[in-house]
Amino acid sequence: MKKIVYASSLHGLEILSCSNDHQFSKHLHDGYVLWLNSESGEYFSLNGTSDILQPGAISIIEPGVIHSNRPCVPKQRHLRSFYFSEKFLKNLSTQFSNNGSYSLIPTCSIQDRHLWSEFAVLHETLLHSEDSLSMEVEIISTFSKLYELCSHRSTLPGNATKESRVNTVIDYFCDNIDRQFYLGELAELVQCTSYHLIRLFQREKGLAPHKFLIQLRLEKARKLLNKGAAIVDAALLSGFSDQSHLTRMFKARYGVTPGLYQKQLNLL
Repeated sequence: MKKIVYASSLHGLEILSCSNDHQFSKHLHDGYVLWLNSESGEYFSLNGTSDILQPGAISIIEPGVIHSNRPCVPKQRHLRSFYFSEKFLKNLSTQFSNNGSYSLIPTCSIQDRHLWSEFAVLHETLLHSEDSLSMEVEIISTFSKLYELCSHRSTLPGNATKESRVNTVIDYFCDNIDRQFYLGELAELVQCTSYHLIRLFQREKGLAPHKFLIQLRLEKARKLLNKGAAIVDAALLSGFSDQSHLTRMFKARYGVTPGLYQKQLNLL
């Protein structure tokens, strides 16, 4: 059973608890993801490299970085994830610095059993506590330790790259997410051949343009569902052909149907 919690009162922090055997194929998030597994290891692949995230380790992945993951032992899985935006990180990190500045956290893995335990406790607190003050205190305290540890790290291989033509196409996707696109149109936009554009996306993002677009559409649909949009409206506004199309893609990506996803949110 996967339980998703949308903590809207916590300024853009979302948490997920996954104890089923769903395999997350190549995908992206439009915000940061921090995850840990409290029962067994988790196989993960990040831009062509593979590893196992063991209990006691923390993984952080930046927005837009393609990755996949699956449990080492499906029946022993308990994957705990935190999703947060750059704005959430900025709001917190300006409190941590003396001069009001902030720096972003790079994609990295952290071997720190004490910090891992604190995030596991925080995750459990957010799942079950209804005390807003207590939750805010725990969030700031735990994330401040993460920020102190990571803010001076160098960016690691696997981070989202800054290929301007790829980013131009991605921005174009986001600005017109509900319409259909053509490869020639995109190639013309960045003044290269269709073949070269496909190679750029494969090299920079690990996915072909159309597969990357699907990930963007799923994130858009998820945000609309979070706001209470009808499934059919979320589908059409995100560029899916119909509700059935969204449902198939959503379940393959998140492990639950859009209807169950909204039901879980409404139970909170």
